[in-house]
Amino acid sequence: MINEKEVISKDTKKATEHRDKAARQAWRGWVIPAVGSMAFFASMFINGFRNYKNHGFPAHVFTNTDWVLLSLPVVVVVVSLSDIFINGEEYGSE
Repeated sequence: MINEKEVISKDTKKATEHRDKAARQAWRGWVIPAVGSMAFFASMFINGFRNYKNHGFPAHVFTNTDWVLLSLPVVVVVVSLSDIFINGEEYGSE
C-alpha cells in the first residue's frame, strides 16, 4: 500500500523540478546573449583604449552626429532600467 506521505513528496518533488527547469531555461535565455554582449563590449573597450592611446580623446574630431551616436547606448540603458523600476513588482505579471 502506498504511503500518503510518499505520494505528496513525489508530487512536490515533480512540481519543484518543473519550476527549477523553467527557471533554468529562463536564465539561460539571458546568459547566452549576455556572454555575446560581454564579448562585444570587451572588444569595444579594448579598441577604445587603443584608439585613445594612439589618437587621444576624440573631442577635436567628433561631430554632433558622433556624440548623438555615442549617447544612444546610455539612453537605451536608462530607459530600460527606468521601465523596470517604474513598474516595480508589477513588471512581467501581465
